[in-house]
Amino acid sequence: MFPNTIRKSEICKEKELLVVEQCYCQNGHNLISDRAVFNGFNGIMIKAKRGHQSGLVALSPVYGYKSRVSLNLKFRPGEVWEISCPECGEILPVYSECSCGGKLLLLFLNPDQVYTNAILICNRIDCFNAEIKLEAEMEHYSGGYSV
Repeated sequence: MFPNTIRKSEICKEKELLVVEQCYCQNGHNLISDRAVFNGFNGIMIKAKRGHQSGLVALSPVYGYKSRVSLNLKFRPGEVWEISCPECGEILPVYSECSCGGKLLLLFLNPDQVYTNAILICNRIDCFNAEIKLEAEMEHYSGGYSV
């Protein structure tokens, strides 16, 4: 189990807290895992690969908290990584180019690949550009997720 990187007191102070409780790859595999728990919330587990390095990365499911944990990977700012589902190995689909030059990748909020219910994350290390699409409404939260 990965360690908790968010203090409970920080989360409890938030009036509006957005927690991702369901998250899927394009093949319907659940990316939420109890192998990485962030202050009582199960984390989002993805696989990252760059060159000969590959391993699992856990992202905090609390939107806006930039916590990520990896045991076997060494990240350097600015690197671009290939992100895939840890279960099927499929590379996550690209939604669009990110303003940093990386790619915004889709993590679906339901298992049937509805593009109007998705999280978009950048595959460039330390780019925190992220968006959440809920139904027909687009939400943008600066400081969201990053690999």
